[in-house]
Amino acid sequence: MARKKYQEIAEHFELLVLSGRLRPGDRLPAERQIMEDFDAGRSSVREALFSLQRQGLLTSRPGAVPRVSTPTVDGIFAELTGSMRHYMNRPEGLREMQDARALLEIGLARRAAKLATPEDIDVLGKALEANRSAKDLDGFVQTDVIFHLEIAKISRNPVFEALNAALSDWLKDQRVKSSAVSPDFSDVVAQHQEIFDAIAEKNVEKAADAMDRHLSEVAQKYWKAVLD
Repeated sequence: MARKKYQEIAEHFELLVLSGRLRPGDRLPAERQIMEDFDAGRSSVREALFSLQRQGLLTSRPGAVPRVSTPTVDGIFAELTGSMRHYMNRPEGLREMQDARALLEIGLARRAAKLATPEDIDVLGKALEANRSAKDLDGFVQTDVIFHLEIAKISRNPVFEALNAALSDWLKDQRVKSSAVSPDFSDVVAQHQEIFDAIAEKNVEKAADAMDRHLSEVAQKYWKAVLD
């Protein structure tokens, strides 16, 4: 199948970036110049530029010439958000994402117990206290996300941090519904406390088990709230 014109244009500039002939901050030619170079219409050029922007290879502002940029893991996962929300409209898709979250966060708890410094423990402890002090559902969900994100940060791996943040966003409805089941959130805070204690003790297996129990409970509460 022949490539569409916008694909030809996008691939040309992608190869220039990958080869180093175009570097972050470099300007792309004006739309009219690209149209002439590729014998393409304006719509094809704009579709190509949008494709490059979605890949994180290009930044573009209204009225400004597009410039080459460096992709970030946050941007990469952000581009998946629309597809993921559609994927999780199916119960089986949501269950699979819950399973993926559990696998990631159990591993992150293990790593945090292994790598956490006294400074990390202090930051995580403050996140736990903020979660414990939350007065309403919105505040509790926000501090819940921060507590889990601080665990991800201890991994020292920006991919894990970005994936954790993306999963938190994609599964936000699960967090809200499962947290709302408890009138005072005390059971979830107690689970967070177990995770924190295990990480502070540098007990790798205990941290993994505590996270596993916590996320299993979250999933069970969610499905009970949805199906009842």
